[in-house]
Amino acid sequence: MNNTKVNDCEDVILSMRLIVVNLNDVIGRLDREAIKATIQKILEGDKIFVMGAGRSGLVAKAFAMRLMHLGFSAYVVGETTTPAVQPQDVVIAISGSGETHSIADLGKIVKDIGSTLITVTSKKNQHSVESQILL
Repeated sequence: MNNTKVNDCEDVILSMRLIVVNLNDVIGRLDREAIKATIQKILEGDKIFVMGAGRSGLVAKAFAMRLMHLGFSAYVVGETTTPAVQPQDVVIAISGSGETHSIADLGKIVKDIGSTLITVTSKKNQHSVESQILL
């Protein structure tokens, strides 16, 4: 261990203020109708499946855990104990780029099954149009 001392936390405070500014910006751009539709579909769905790759996959897993804590039947696509998706289920795809090929390909399969597909992305593009709801 080195003996560096921390004298103040101005950089941490500045970072937190920057995060708050960014969050306020995002809040101002939220599509409230899409959020309402997403919540409604989650409430109506039989099972909730989440999927994502890389960091988005980690976010998806954390979201599935929160859904389970709330009493929903939630699963992560690709895990060994995950059941097959059925038409009455909801699948939430998370992709920062909106272009992750594996997630886009799985989204097409979800649509073929007849399940509800919700995509959460920071970039809306041609792969996102497969979704019934786009956040």
